Amino acid sequence: MKIQNTEWGYIEWKHTYDENNPKQAMNIYIAVTMPGKKHFNHVHYGQEQMIYILEGEGLYIINGVWKPFSQGMIFYIESGSTHESINTGDRPIKELIVSNNVGNIGESEVIEINPNSDLKKTLINYSESTLNLYAAVESIRGQFIDPFKIPLIIYDDSWNIVLKNPYFPLFCFEKCNPMKFPKNCDCMNQKSSNQFVCKYGITIYNIPILYKNNSIGVIRGGYVLLSDLNLDTTHSNLYDIPEGAARSIKRLLKQISKNIINFCSFNDIRKDLQEKEQTIARTYHYGEQLEMNLKVAQDTVTNLRINHHFLFNTLNSMASIALDDDCYDLYSAIIDLSKMFRYTMRSDLRFVELEAEILYIKNYLNLQKLRYGDALKVECIIPKDLYKISVPFNFIQPIVENAFTHGFRDIDKEKQIKIVASVDCQYAVIEICNNGTILDESIIEKVKTGIRSNNGHGLSLIYTKFTSAYGNDFEMDIKSNSKGGTYIVIKIPIANE
Repeated sequence: MKIQNTEWGYIEWKHTYDENNPKQAMNIYIAVTMPGKKHFNHVHYGQEQMIYILEGEGLYIINGVWKPFSQGMIFYIESGSTHESINTGDRPIKELIVSNNVGNIGESEVIEINPNSDLKKTLINYSESTLNLYAAVESIRGQFIDPFKIPLIIYDDSWNIVLKNPYFPLFCFEKCNPMKFPKNCDCMNQKSSNQFVCKYGITIYNIPILYKNNSIGVIRGGYVLLSDLNLDTTHSNLYDIPEGAARSIKRLLKQISKNIINFCSFNDIRKDLQEKEQTIARTYHYGEQLEMNLKVAQDTVTNLRINHHFLFNTLNSMASIALDDDCYDLYSAIIDLSKMFRYTMRSDLRFVELEAEILYIKNYLNLQKLRYGDALKVECIIPKDLYKISVPFNFIQPIVENAFTHGFRDIDKEKQIKIVASVDCQYAVIEICNNGTILDESIIEKVKTGIRSNNGHGLSLIYTKFTSAYGNDFEMDIKSNSKGGTYIVIKIPIANE
């Protein structure tokens, strides 16, 4: 296992991108952030990530939105997102991260542009389009421009230079030196979108950058000598380039234009999503005015949302990698994670069968065993005649997670989770037990008050879910003693079918 030390902690690399297998263009690793450390604000250029919090707690700032996180939570970060991570706890943060490359050069579609067409000038927002172009060039140059060392100049739609690299042929430096004396160069003075030949016989390509049918700039590059122009080809600093090579250069310039357009598109989508997220955040403050929609909104908020295309493609690839490397424990964990996602993505449901809830919590506890191993013992005692009863969607997992977050936090002994179901007249009684920290009566009363306060956190969300489902016809209680540990006891009516 490769360990990479960083200023904020270290990384355990599980799988790195194989350049010979583009279908597995991803990295899998565990990032450990030490207490008091942070990952400074950065942009996920060309990468999307899925993050599962194995341990610890802290704060993410994604696209300017603050999102607290703790163990067991899952996040999806789109390509082009800004991201900052801060460890606010007193323990290291451990994150299982799957990073997937998107938009690999060579696989992207190359745009077709008529080289004889003039730049299309329309009434667009100059400031916005120019800033978008500058941001795009700055973001892709390290990966898609500088490594190829092709001489080029990128202009905005007002013919201001956005980027001018130093890779001009020696012939150009000897004749007019475009870096030092740009006014002497035809390539700097001609404001044309067409391919042209300078006074010294050098062919220069112009590739318009057209976004949403508007010109936001032009890429001028190539600076090649073509054999059919009859220039003196004996010059030591000028190569008479083959036609095939010239076509390749022109194609690469078009690809750079395409990458700029892709960035602009992603940037607009990111801004749109950020605006929508901010609108949702503002709407939350007026929740009392949306009382008629409260039940649906609360159920939706408590269910996990993730981009399913990225999710299942990633999980399938991870499972394949795990089998290829004989990592059967990792393969089982990936399958459990996949089943959890499929279950939580059923956000249109308010009720499910108890059997589905039990299967889901078993998948979750299997993932916890990835961390605790044999130190975690799980026992489920459910009568078969209760498997088909209707229960609220996703109510057990947050209670079990609460045991890991609080009950097991300061204990080193074997950790035990026990789920028992029984029937009491026309009610189902479900007990979720853990052998963690024992609570005294004053703490239990404080917790009970918090649960009923509808404060939107922890067990209060579960209590609100039961209230929404059953009104006052249910019970939710907490017990704690040295013999059995801490119990959450839930009593809900069994619906008559």
